[in-house]
Amino acid sequence: MKFILGIILFISLSAFSLPDQKTRLAAAWNTFAVVGDAGVRTKTTETLRNILKANNLNQILMLGDNQYLPYESYEYIWDIWKQQGFQFPLVAIGNHNTGYDKEVKYFQLPGEYYAKEFNGALFIVLNSDNKNNYAEQIKWADQVLAQSTYKLNFVIYHHPSVSLTKNHKWEERLNFQMGMRAIIKKYAAKITALMNGHDHAAGFYLLNNVPLILSGASFEEKTLSSPVIKDFGFNVTQGWGSKGGYWWSKLDYNSSTQEVWIHYYRFDNHSQESCSIRVSPKPLARARNCQ
Repeated sequence: MKFILGIILFISLSAFSLPDQKTRLAAAWNTFAVVGDAGVRTKTTETLRNILKANNLNQILMLGDNQYLPYESYEYIWDIWKQQGFQFPLVAIGNHNTGYDKEVKYFQLPGEYYAKEFNGALFIVLNSDNKNNYAEQIKWADQVLAQSTYKLNFVIYHHPSVSLTKNHKWEERLNFQMGMRAIIKKYAAKITALMNGHDHAAGFYLLNNVPLILSGASFEEKTLSSPVIKDFGFNVTQGWGSKGGYWWSKLDYNSSTQEVWIHYYRFDNHSQESCSIRVSPKPLARARNCQ
């Protein structure tokens, strides 16, 4: 059964099965656990760490707010993760931090914004919190995307470029977002997905035809706006959204086949809720587990 969602066709995946572990390994799949807004030690962040460890998901992609409490250190929050074998190759800086330089140093980042290639995919990481160098970042991102020859290009930053909840408006980082919104429109055909945090909820959206992955948060739950907040700059449609709870995500991609999946998992209250969406190739496809 097919149905129209905005301007993109979504397919209900009754005939498809998700790639099993053996198939993934044979086909050279790559996986990141996507963790947003986790910079505090709580029972739920401990639960998430144990879940990821039990499933051998050691490569972490972080979407910002990696240090909430100024009287605690990055070592106090994240050393226990490192001791258990977790690695942090992709980290975006959010508005909760104890200094850009400290975060860059602790996670050994190339800088507060940077680009990295992983197994045939390009990840472009920006610092949407810095109000002093937004023009420099936007110019740099424009150049990187213009020159990229990769088929998979992920753009990662903390603050979404559209308003997805009533708690946060995209205008919070107005100058950065005005530049970023122009980038999204200019490179719509080249951006595989945007990846954002900040809103403490999990969801999948389309900005015109550009996928937006909202990560969820590991210590707090907030409510997505329903219906979607209207935006005169984009036709914003929701492909799936959480209805409460604590969520994390898993990114699977294969640069050879250009296939990309995002899987959302709720992990509080022994919940079995999940949602799997094929981001690439188009048409986008949503599995039946997305309620």
